[in-house]
Amino acid sequence: MNKEELIKEMKRLYFNGDSQFYEIIVELAELHHKKNSDYASKEEPLRNFITVGQALERYNILTIGYSATKTALTYAYKQWDAVLKLLGRKEKGNVEGISQRLNDIAVYCIITRILYERGL
Repeated sequence: MNKEELIKEMKRLYFNGDSQFYEIIVELAELHHKKNSDYASKEEPLRNFITVGQALERYNILTIGYSATKTALTYAYKQWDAVLKLLGRKEKGNVEGISQRLNDIAVYCIITRILYERGL
């Protein structure tokens, strides 16, 4: 199934939602897939959050417990901060724009939920 067929099937199955929502969901899945190639391994797709969380605990930067979850939240917060700054200054962003940062926040929120539910 290609990307367009997937979006069409999602719209058919979940017809009560806004059609653009499903297009964005597929876009987020693609973003997660692409960015993970830089950070993750096939065996542990959320490796980056786990290892960074462990390092932050080791150096007493984070309190013990849910360190990977806290790391994902911190990454999301960084993007929120940038979005709010850009909106407040009516700027578009030099490296990433607001839409791209909102995509990052959405992916981080899903990752945070996964990590939290796994007790990481």
